[in-house]
Amino acid sequence: MNPPTNPPMLDTHAHVAPDVTPAQVNALGNAHVFAVTRSIDEARLVARRKDTSLTWGLGVHPGRPDALDAYNAGTFTRALNYFTLVGEVGMDRRGDRTRQREVFDSILTACTNRTVLISIHSTGRAKDVLEALTEQPHPGAILHWFNGTPDEIDQAATLGCYFSVNAAMPAETIAHMPVERLLTETDFPSSRRKTQASKPGDVQAIERIIADIHQTDARRLARTNLEALRRAAGL
Repeated sequence: MNPPTNPPMLDTHAHVAPDVTPAQVNALGNAHVFAVTRSIDEARLVARRKDTSLTWGLGVHPGRPDALDAYNAGTFTRALNYFTLVGEVGMDRRGDRTRQREVFDSILTACTNRTVLISIHSTGRAKDVLEALTEQPHPGAILHWFNGTPDEIDQAATLGCYFSVNAAMPAETIAHMPVERLLTETDFPSSRRKTQASKPGDVQAIERIIADIHQTDARRLARTNLEALRRAAGL
């Protein structure tokens, strides 16, 4: 069978309201979106949704003190049974570094031997996140909006990480990332002016940037890379 002539856009990190209606999901158009959540409570609201164009994530956002305070390892582990995506999790320059690392380490432990993808936040704490992943690597790790140094990018690639990138990121950062590890994202609704995303799934701006850097069909590249990541993670 021939592949579709116009494959869906791929947005591997965006925020979508848990009560989004079917009509609003349909309005996203020709796109598949990884809809990450910020807390276990938010994830509970979407755990049983069956949106064909959305993959919902189980998240504990490191920049949300309320999400960190409410985190419970047992609750998180049980909730994992309803998800193939974990996100948004990780560490952030804001807040208690020690608590963030405790929660992130616990989440990585819960995800050990689980066939999930993990969308990881690392703003201002790239070194800490890479240390955690060095201690507990996972084949489904995706570094979302990763602005680490070239050496940190190389370290992440050696660990097997993929990189979800958007149009707000420096082109030279994206160019340093292995082309076979690139995925597209919007992080909608964050920094909409810079990401140029009008809605979740609108990755056209970052597709143009990747196409310009690598002289390739960015949409097909992202989908090919996602398939390789899924195989690596056992999905």
